[in-house]
Amino acid sequence: MSRLATGISVAAVVGLALAPTLLYRGEEPAAVGRIVVVVSPHNEQIRYEFSIGFARWHKEHFGEPAEVLWNTPGGTTEIRRMLVAQTEAALQDGTSVGGQADILFGGGSYEFDSLVKPVTVAGDPPRSATVLAPCEWVTPQMLDQWYGANDVGGKRIYDPQLYWFGAAFSTFGIIANTLRCQEIGIDPPCRWEDLAQPALFGSVILVNPSQSGSVATAFETILQRLEWTRGWQVLRRTAANSNHIIASSTVVPTKVGNGESAAGIAIDFYGRYQVQALADAAVKTGIDSIARLQFVAPAGESVIDPDPVAVLRGAPNPEMARRFVEFCMSVDGQLLWQVAPGDEKACGHPRPVRYALRRLPSRRAVYACCSECFVDKINPFGEPPMPATNPNYRDFVSTLFLPMAMSHTRLLQDAWKRIISHPGYPAGSAVVSAADVSDPQLKRWLEAFDAMPTAPAPDGTELHLGQQADIAAVRAGWLKSGFKDRGLWEERDDPRTLLRRRFSAFFEKQYQSILDDAEPSGSRSEGG
Repeated sequence: MSRLATGISVAAVVGLALAPTLLYRGEEPAAVGRIVVVVSPHNEQIRYEFSIGFARWHKEHFGEPAEVLWNTPGGTTEIRRMLVAQTEAALQDGTSVGGQADILFGGGSYEFDSLVKPVTVAGDPPRSATVLAPCEWVTPQMLDQWYGANDVGGKRIYDPQLYWFGAAFSTFGIIANTLRCQEIGIDPPCRWEDLAQPALFGSVILVNPSQSGSVATAFETILQRLEWTRGWQVLRRTAANSNHIIASSTVVPTKVGNGESAAGIAIDFYGRYQVQALADAAVKTGIDSIARLQFVAPAGESVIDPDPVAVLRGAPNPEMARRFVEFCMSVDGQLLWQVAPGDEKACGHPRPVRYALRRLPSRRAVYACCSECFVDKINPFGEPPMPATNPNYRDFVSTLFLPMAMSHTRLLQDAWKRIISHPGYPAGSAVVSAADVSDPQLKRWLEAFDAMPTAPAPDGTELHLGQQADIAAVRAGWLKSGFKDRGLWEERDDPRTLLRRRFSAFFEKQYQSILDDAEPSGSRSEGG
């Protein structure tokens, strides 16, 4: 039987001063010292299979048992903040960085790239360190064997400085409950713009991008693929259609599967896993549940992103950390992502014990040798590259989405309901802008609904977030503190927080203006 340790035991075992957490340990007790401590946002199914898979692989290759201790303090963004804070504290105290865990496993490449940048604290002299440690033992021959060319769809698969390595691939898409969509009278959405259609009002589930790095990447992808103006129109209307904006991306497929929401934006493996779970339940119960759920990655509108593994600086078990990385990139480790569970081997390698993880391996060679054993007949290395991206967009995902969609959710939804209920609103259209309508009132409402805020510049002018040049200026000046000491904020102030408050007031005014125009004598709606 597996053993579960409480959060108190976690602190005792690995010394992590974190919120309550849960460790899953492998099925075989390990000899003292033969453990690897892994910090991860991965779900229970992945943790289960990689615990057993690593223990099995380690026994075969090194002749001794091994055990994975998992620490799961939250999503990737929360984990990044925690690790950076721990590094800053160590640097300020003059103590060694790390020493509490060996591996960081899972999350998008953006978060891992952030952890490659040095954390610096003031002093004489200043002290700095990276959260991740470079794996200098990885040779060019190993990289060639694992990956070949360092490219998938125009993105790097591993860090050239060897700080992180893509262990699997993720993409993003739409999960839809086909029965709910049938009741609403629409086809299951298969493009991002489909989530903005008025028929889905009160039926879409989203995740707060400030709490999930993977979801922030999905939102950024929508902005990059659809471009800035259209992308924000889609995201704002989708948020206005929402009945849930939650903290965890793992919950989206479940709520869509049980019919609480008709559709949502989901990470591919969570979506595919839920589809698989319903299919398995159908087989066991004899109830036809297979067609109830559908996951689609919008053609030409998504992106392939590596989901890395990395060694943490100061790893207390460096040898075991190295072995865990090697296992993740071995054929045994790679096949755990894509083959169905069972007792018989798949292409000569062990299968998962219990779960079909439905993820895409990152090792190029396994698609040549083992793809006939895969559950999903998808080869990400055949995907066309993403067009050149705008580096300014990512920093605005949370900076704009939170005040736009979450600070005044009720106002947003009430304003949107007024718009789509207007007799002049074109029926059957997903994204309608002011230029598409002739009714003066509806045109005013749509202009107010889609308006973008401004930010002050040091010269007294306003930078408008509807203009590409101003977007770059706001990012450099406000989000990257380029306007520091220019009289725009006090030394004690956080410019990002000030900007969000300013944006929140702007969006509140815009949405309320629609309601006031609809009912000049009516009472104000409350946001929240």
